Amino acid sequence: MKPDHTMRIYKADRRCKTGERLVSTTVWRNRDEAEMAREVRELQYDAWPVSKGYRIEFLPTMKTVRNLITGAEVEIPHDTPRACDPSSELFWSM
Repeated sequence: MKPDHTMRIYKADRRCKTGERLVSTTVWRNRDEAEMAREVRELQYDAWPVSKGYRIEFLPTMKTVRNLITGAEVEIPHDTPRACDPSSELFWSM
């Protein structure tokens, strides 16, 4: 089974502290890296051109980490904060 990927589209915006703002977040199911790269190229050409200040990134939706106490592998969402990550000391010290 192919992994799921999360695609985020950003637009350059000088009003934001980071210099860009999040425009869209989409989860793509059952796509591998090559398919996602092709999809990003098509979207950058058609709908979200780089020349207009858009940036597209994609990353796996889930990541595998090792539980600090038990040593078991656990899948968590990629954007999980450190305080909620069972592989960090911060999680176990709260």
